[in-house]
Amino acid sequence: MTEPASLIDPLKRIGTVTRVTASAVELTLPNALAASGRRGLAKGAVGNFVFVDCDRETVLGRITEVGIPEKQRPSLEHQIEQEALVEPNGRIQLLATVSKTTRKVSRGISSQPRVGDGVYLADGSALSASIQDALRGGADGSTEPLMVNLGRLAGLEDAEISIPPEKLFGRHCGVFGATGGGKSWTVSRLVNEVVRIGGKCILFDPTGEFTGKVAGAKQFAFAEATLPGQPLVRFPSKLLSELDLHALLTPTGQSQGPMLRGATKSLRMSKALRDAPHLFTQEAEGKRTKVLIRQGENPFGYVVIEEHGSIEKANQSRVAFGRAELLLAEQLTAEQCDFDFRALSRQVRNECVRPVGNDAASFGGLDNAAIGYCNTLIIRIETYLSSPELACIFSENGLDISAEIESFLGDPSANAMVLSFEKVSFKHNTRELLLNTLGRYLLGLARQGRFRECPLVCFLDEAHQFIGRSVGDEQNHVSLDAFGLIAKEGRKYGLTTVIATQRPRDVPPDVLSQLGTLFVHRLTNERDRETIEKACGDLDRSAAAFIPALAQGEAIVVGPDLPAPLPLMMTKPEKGQQPESHGPQYQRFWGGGGTVVEG
Repeated sequence: MTEPASLIDPLKRIGTVTRVTASAVELTLPNALAASGRRGLAKGAVGNFVFVDCDRETVLGRITEVGIPEKQRPSLEHQIEQEALVEPNGRIQLLATVSKTTRKVSRGISSQPRVGDGVYLADGSALSASIQDALRGGADGSTEPLMVNLGRLAGLEDAEISIPPEKLFGRHCGVFGATGGGKSWTVSRLVNEVVRIGGKCILFDPTGEFTGKVAGAKQFAFAEATLPGQPLVRFPSKLLSELDLHALLTPTGQSQGPMLRGATKSLRMSKALRDAPHLFTQEAEGKRTKVLIRQGENPFGYVVIEEHGSIEKANQSRVAFGRAELLLAEQLTAEQCDFDFRALSRQVRNECVRPVGNDAASFGGLDNAAIGYCNTLIIRIETYLSSPELACIFSENGLDISAEIESFLGDPSANAMVLSFEKVSFKHNTRELLLNTLGRYLLGLARQGRFRECPLVCFLDEAHQFIGRSVGDEQNHVSLDAFGLIAKEGRKYGLTTVIATQRPRDVPPDVLSQLGTLFVHRLTNERDRETIEKACGDLDRSAAAFIPALAQGEAIVVGPDLPAPLPLMMTKPEKGQQPESHGPQYQRFWGGGGTVVEG
């Protein structure tokens, strides 16, 4: 077995501590000057990891600043071509403590450096081994726990870093970065690592860039397939919640809202009555069906069901309808809209009746004024049912995605599912509503305990489009809160999420506060960086200063289970797993091939 590298190597000494503060130290860096012809021999640069020798322990730090003392600067230019006499100094951010005996990294600074302590460049393999030991400790399972391979510490060779899935996904995860920073590559890496270690994940792909890029994944598309042979799926309208229905139809609060709620309750009643002919006597009367409502030997009257399942209320028995509400209370309070949507517009019209007729036992006749108020809602329902943009919800074309998810969850050999929203229309807020309903459906499964023995990770790319938003107008709007709820309560059920976005400032603070591990790629917007700093107490100003200058694919990884913020160069996805995230191809499509049109 190879002897592990020493934490403190006398040949790697770069300086001496000259000043100590609570979270940083200053030091001399006599060999940091890039003298003429000897730049490659200089030791001590911004970003280097170092060990401060504190007798029985060492303190892990990172150089954040290197400079020449003010009084020596005027003479530097004259000495640079000769033997320079100036002595650079620097500043080190203190990150964690490393035990010399156990070699494990622990959070915090348990042994403060003193003036005169030596500072040494960190060996990549020794630092990596110490971090890995700390991360493996506490991981559940066998003596050789599952590990998600991420990449290597930036600037160090032979410093590979892997994290147990419990510490990566257990408290939800965030991937942030501006365009071109490597955010999509990190998502691809994480998804394919879940597949490699035999986990389960669902990737919601709004742009289609991950289609065909996840090893062995079940690929599905809404609205239109983008791969040959890719199955088309739909979300069954019967699984819509009443909140989703109101978000889609946006009824006005004073008149249309109550009528829509009444219509959904009536259609639930209609289905419950027709599904229980052994409990309720049914008599055919032309194209209508009269259902006798009775309790024991005491009849209360009839509920009249029309041809397509709508309930007729004008001048019908109010007592029978009220008694049916009591008998079917459990079915009528169900959250899902499990009824025939083709009858919804007709039922909204049927709800527009006067509360009481000539006698208190009956509803009144149709209220033409109420019908006029609800006319725009009725037209909207009929338009949406025939709209090609909403075919992924209301048509029968495509596979039932709920059945496919059930099949995926029950198949031990299936590890990943990719749902492409690339061709889903932006019209009618279809994208946002569809993804929100899927999130609400998964949360419902989680509350039933479906993921306790088989945890599921949901990857949501372009999360700023779907989280913290609402649809509708000022008088009637509905929050798209499904993934926010997953972030807040999904963890205890075994359902966690990875939120990826280039606009962290658009993610609600209460969702950000639930994220554990963060992958922060290059961010140039000041508000985005401030948002990240506020969301993570471990990322102070010194560490955050590196964010605007991170290289492509480099990320600062922060989390409660990590000993310190770690700058990682993420491993590049394999060729067949690299997402299609390139921008416009000007060299390919611009140039001499086009036709010049003169003005």
